[in-house]
Amino acid sequence: MPPSLLCVYHSRTSFTAHLASHLLSGARATAASLDSPLDVRLLPASSATAADLLAADGYLFAAPENLGSLSGAFLEFLHEAYYPCFDAREGEERSLLLGRPYAGAIGGGSDGTSAARQLERICTGWRLREVRKGGPLVVRNGLVQTKENILMDKGGELVRVEDRERLEELGGLVAATMLLGED
Repeated sequence: MPPSLLCVYHSRTSFTAHLASHLLSGARATAASLDSPLDVRLLPASSATAADLLAADGYLFAAPENLGSLSGAFLEFLHEAYYPCFDAREGEERSLLLGRPYAGAIGGGSDGTSAARQLERICTGWRLREVRKGGPLVVRNGLVQTKENILMDKGGELVRVEDRERLEELGGLVAATMLLGED
């Protein structure tokens, strides 16, 4: 059975959905270049569960920053899935996700760093292995933060070429880490 890569995302305005698609594109391209099978699953945060996390070997997370935090829908996924991913035996609680590789991407307007820190702290609590040093990749849409711009549907053209490349590289890094067992 090939390794399983799970990408969980939330996107209210489609911007973060585009980030997730670039992450997955990079993961798939890396698996193809290594001629290695990789089972890739994409789930919206509203559908993802702890069982999905437990069934996967590595993770890509993509979420928007809303009001200086991870979006509510993504946080709800994390809240529901967090504790079921631990096991308490012999008086000691341990993460069932221990050491699995992950990377995250945050879609932001003018910032994104608070949501990135929040995701990084949660993944540290799960004892996941971060493949990108420095925390989740923050991708800003470059729009002036007005009500209209914040709420508008954002097409993929707002993801700059250099950000697409960085996202694809990051997805590829998680895939390579899984397929080659790299640290």
